Amino acid sequence: MPKTNSASKPVHSFRLSQEGVTQLRSMAIVMGRSESDVIEVALDRMYREEIRYNRVLRDSARPEDQYQIDKGNEGENESNRSVS
Repeated sequence: MPKTNSASKPVHSFRLSQEGVTQLRSMAIVMGRSESDVIEVALDRMYREEIRYNRVLRDSARPEDQYQIDKGNEGENESNRSVS
């Protein structure tokens, strides 16, 4: 987690929804931190949760590998599958 503000950190820009900007500003005020610190803390918390529950961040795992397909119906779409 961030411990100090540093002018030597690289700069990145992101596009946020209006709701996200409002939430970011209000959290920065409540926490008494800069908006970039709030983002860094939020990212750190999310990262730790993902590691803890071993959800997305697996070694050499791609998100698309988590989806299963039924090999028997691979060429069919939802509209022409038979319902059992």
